[in-house]
Parts: sequence; structure tokens; C-alpha cells
Amino acid sequence: MRKNNFAEKTSLLLLILLFAVGQFYFVPVKAKTNVKKSVVPETSSGWEFKEHEVVVKIDCSNCLGSIAKKYDVYLSPLGGGENEYFYLAKSLSKKTARKLVKEFEKDSNIELVQPNFKYKPLAMVSKDAYFSREWWLFDSTQSAGGVSATSAWDLESKSQRNVAVAVIDSGANLKHKDLKKNLTKGSAKGKNFENPKKKPTDSDGHGSFVSGIIAAQTNNKRGVSGGSFFNHLRIMPLRFDFTTSQAIEALNYAKAKGVLVVNASWGGYGDDGLDLALKDAISSYPGVFVAASGNESLNHDSGNADDKMYPCDFDLANIICVSATDQNGNLADYSDFGATSVDVAAPGGTDGSFLIGLSMSKSRYDEAEGSSLSTAFVSAEAGLLFSKYPNLSGTQVIEIVKNSVDTNASLTGKVSSGGKVNFQKALLNGANY
Repeated sequence: MRKNNFAEKTSLLLLILLFAVGQFYFVPVKAKTNVKKSVVPETSSGWEFKEHEVVVKIDCSNCLGSIAKKYDVYLSPLGGGENEYFYLAKSLSKKTARKLVKEFEKDSNIELVQPNFKYKPLAMVSKDAYFSREWWLFDSTQSAGGVSATSAWDLESKSQRNVAVAVIDSGANLKHKDLKKNLTKGSAKGKNFENPKKKPTDSDGHGSFVSGIIAAQTNNKRGVSGGSFFNHLRIMPLRFDFTTSQAIEALNYAKAKGVLVVNASWGGYGDDGLDLALKDAISSYPGVFVAASGNESLNHDSGNADDKMYPCDFDLANIICVSATDQNGNLADYSDFGATSVDVAAPGGTDGSFLIGLSMSKSRYDEAEGSSLSTAFVSAEAGLLFSKYPNLSGTQVIEIVKNSVDTNASLTGKVSSGGKVNFQKALLNGANY
């Protein structure tokens, strides 16, 4: 992703771009039907992961104590439901992740073992912004890059239900005057998985910017507008450390709270070795999982394994992957794409036409570009559909989003739908389900 001159001067305060990552190979865990395989990074792999810990799936409920003692590890459960047997195993004797993988893969009670991978956020905050350039919200007949949110607002009603969107990210600015009223509360409030004793306050601004695109307070005579005119979208900020284990914890928390949309504006490049634990957790999530395509101008369908981005490229029906477009509705020059692996496009901004969003202060705003931001638009669109049509399934919402785009020659052969999302079309098409 590119940034303006101001951002170059303040790079130490900004979010870092996605690192390129390496390849994996599979190693069988044990001879047992329907057993998954462990993922072991090659010595030369560019993947980053947490040392001294691994993610394991344990195939017994009464052997936790013996396993912890045998391998000298502390086992932390990563959530319930379909993933009730996943644990984070931390070595008490500081064994390396590679050594832990080799030890665990020989144990017949271990169904899966893998490193606790690290991911990276996919957007970059730059500088304070003016409040009059929200071209991305306008009707596409007025602004070629717009998502017709302003036209969709005419289809909203005050009586619609509020819908939570879980933003698994760096947290959120809980005190921002343009967001604090649109945060989930009570038993459904956000959570900090880095430090459960603290609130999910934003660590670097990435999560705040993404959250503002989805649900900044609209029509309050302040700052920027979110996706809903009547503020039916609520942000559940789930702060995590961009690792596999905390991503699973956050996803399972959202699932337990009945959240219908999860926004994942982060990812990692690599071979088809995959983060099987995260894939398994996403596959069991019943809602819509929205993922960013990446910002390296890569073709995910090139045949080069290193051009793949995960979780975007997991072959799962509940994932919708998003590329970025510019002010003219064309594919942004930095955006990743894929005719079969990326689904839709949405505004991401470019140099000279950055998006405006929430900052780390209580009342100021910043500028940014990237597919992280594009992802947020699709999360907002999915939330609006669930708000207006409560009986829709996640599968139906994804189908509506894909079938409600503004087609564009620059997106033909770049994303499977061939177009940029259109909120108005989606709300109109939702009535047919």
C-alpha cells in the first residue's frame, strides 16, 4: 500500500504492511480416519509465528492433565462449540515451536498441531482529514466510486433491528465521539484477548478506522458517516494480537454472542499449507466472514502459491473476499485480485483520494487507503441486509452481495462478481429472498 508524504514522515506511528510469507508442507499426525494433518513450516519459511507455543487439537477430554505434564506445557482453551478441543499449548521450559510440533505429532491423542501463526493488518493511517470528501458513500450515478449507500438509506427504517459486526482487529477508539454510541454493550460488549482484564481499546488506529467505515454515527452533524443512516450497525471490537490462537478465541466469542458478521481486515501470504486451525474455526462460524484480499497487486489465481492470501483464500462458503477500488470505481493499483478467489470489490481509496475515518483521538479524523477499508464496506452491507431482512441466512447474504454489484470493465476477470458492491441494489434484491 502507498501512503502520502505526511505518512512517510510519521511511519513509526503507522501500521506496517503485510509481510510476504513462505511455504509449508504437510506432516501426518497419526493413522486415524478423518484425522487432519499438522502444518510444519520449512526452515526457510517466511511465516512468522510465536515461539515456545503451538495450537493443538486434543482428541480426548480426560487426558489434558497428563498431556500438560508430559510435554511441560500450559494448556489454554480457545473456545467452545465446534472448536471445543482446540488449545494453545505454551511451553513452560521454553521449547521452540518446531520442537513442540515434532513432539506433539507423535502423540495419538493429538489430532492436529501447528505453529501459532502471526498475521498483519492491511491498512495504513496517515493524517487528519477534512469532512467533505465522502465520495465512497454516494450513489454510483453521481460518483463512479460510490457504493450507493446514500440511496440505500432511503430503504432503511427506524424500526429495523440493530445488528452487531465483530471487528477482529487492533481494538477500537471506545471514546471517539463518532463511534461510542454505536458500540455493543452489556453481555455483548467487545473484548480484549491480549489482556482480558482491560477494555478493547485500540492499540494503533487500524481497528478504529475500519470500525468507523462500518458504523460511525450517521446524521449527528459530526465527522463522517457510517453504513447505516439510522445507526442500526453496532461494532463489537475484539482486540487480538494477530495470532492464530487469539483469532480463534475472538471468532468463537463472536459466535457465542450470536454475531452475524465478522470483519477480518488482515491476513498472510503463503502456500497451500494453510492455517488449518483457523480454517476450521471459520468453517464452523454460521455467519458471514469478510476478509481482505491484500495490497500487493498480486493475482491470487496466478498459480504461484506465494500469491495466495489467507484467510481470504480459504475455500470456505462463508468467506467473502474483497478487493479495493479507487474513486473512479476501478481496481486500485495496489489491490490484490483473483477472478475466482476474490469475490467483490469496494472502495479502498488511492493516493489523492484517500478515505476518511476515525483516528485515535476523541474527535479527530485520519486518511487511509487499502483493502482493509474495502472489507469494512462489505461488512457494513452484510449488516444492513441482516438488519432489514432478519430471516436471511449467511449464505443468502453472501449471494445477494455478489449479485448486487456495479459491473466495471476494470473488474472483469479480476473479481468473480465482476463488480463493486452497491448497497441500494443489495437492499432491493434482498426483498426477493
